[in-house]
Amino acid sequence: MLNDKHKVLFEPMKIGSLNLKNRYSMAPMGTLGCVDGDGAYNKRGQDYYIARAKGGVGLIITGVQMVENELEQFPMPSLPCPSYNPTTYIRSAKEMNERIHSYGTKIFAQLTAGWGRSCIPGFTPADKSIAPSKAPNRFDPSIEHRELTTDEIQYFIQKFVESAMIAKKAGYDGVEIHAVHEGYLLDQFTMEFFNQRTDQYGGSFENRYRFAVEIVEGIKAACGRNFPVSLRYSVKGNTKGFGQGILPNEIAEEVGRDMDEGLKAAKYLQDAGYDALNVDAGTYDAWYWNHPANYFEPGMYQPYCKAVSEVVNIPVLMAGRMENPELASHAVTAKIADGISMGRPLLADPDVVNKIRRGRFNEVRPCLSCHLGCLGRMAEIGNISCAVNPRCGREEEYGLLPLTKKKKIVVIGGGVGGMEAARVASERGHNVVLFEQSGNLGGNVIPGSQPPIQA
Repeated sequence: MLNDKHKVLFEPMKIGSLNLKNRYSMAPMGTLGCVDGDGAYNKRGQDYYIARAKGGVGLIITGVQMVENELEQFPMPSLPCPSYNPTTYIRSAKEMNERIHSYGTKIFAQLTAGWGRSCIPGFTPADKSIAPSKAPNRFDPSIEHRELTTDEIQYFIQKFVESAMIAKKAGYDGVEIHAVHEGYLLDQFTMEFFNQRTDQYGGSFENRYRFAVEIVEGIKAACGRNFPVSLRYSVKGNTKGFGQGILPNEIAEEVGRDMDEGLKAAKYLQDAGYDALNVDAGTYDAWYWNHPANYFEPGMYQPYCKAVSEVVNIPVLMAGRMENPELASHAVTAKIADGISMGRPLLADPDVVNKIRRGRFNEVRPCLSCHLGCLGRMAEIGNISCAVNPRCGREEEYGLLPLTKKKKIVVIGGGVGGMEAARVASERGHNVVLFEQSGNLGGNVIPGSQPPIQA
């Protein structure tokens, strides 16, 4: 039964004119291995998102989808791209979105301008390295990124509009723009430290945010004022130089976006037409802020989101290790945020939201904030996965088969293998007994769970 204190999380909310069944959204995460050679979601990708809709979230925001694939040229299959083969993309997305809608869940396509100087070396050809201004690569300073031309920026804007129109036709309920966030290409334009341009896309505050403004203006003009457009937004950069992040509680000069500009920009972007802000903090130079490891406390973005909520009149979504319903309900009732966004917790357990709604949070398989199956796999150009959920990204392949005959099963050994065997057998309906000599479950995970920083 739903805890009374958590009922606020299951109240409906709106983004623009779009009604959402609850305040939970799936945060955008890259979905490598879930795309075919035409830039459309394959069966694995469809199953991955459908499982999260079945798990109870009110809104799914997909991982990044490229609006074009000429300027940075990711090898295909890599990431979705609506404009690469619109016919195949629409067919695949329509099939997926119809099933997602059957669970009462809405879905946004997250559209990206790409990585710019934050691109992991090897993801794209070296001669396709671009940025707002000439700059070294975040991970390999020997790679130099060239400055985009004004015509190329306007081509990007055109492709954002085209991709949003394709997404709308494919049954998406809205789009999210990726991103004035984490030091990706669009974000690099907004920060003087990375943007030394002298044309209309550099210099003044208005010029630096012009790219993001012209994107939403173009989409609204083409798709209609009622078609929701949210923005992935890092209100503060927490960056002190190339490859140098500001640590928690460290006093250092901000070279990215400081809080004063971040709050000014939040209001400015709202007034430009964005319908929601999906808020965090950090850049790739301070990557740990955007991808909080287990040494960050849950709810780490609360001060940032509260500050943004106080200056805008559109919904603020907040992620940052927010699976605990006590923390989430407090954030909503205290007006820190309007919606709760979860990323990695939904990889670990796609049924988190339904379990909270049923008062069974104690049954949730927790995310370890270890980055091994999600961000780590992406860095290796592997398929999306999860260290604690082998079914993540393999929902059909590792689906539970129905029983033909119920058995009593004895499992010897309470390590990871034994526990998983017992769990799966039990979920299929068998009677299971597990024996462990030591009296403690977990096996080698117990000593192996100590990260090097705690040695």
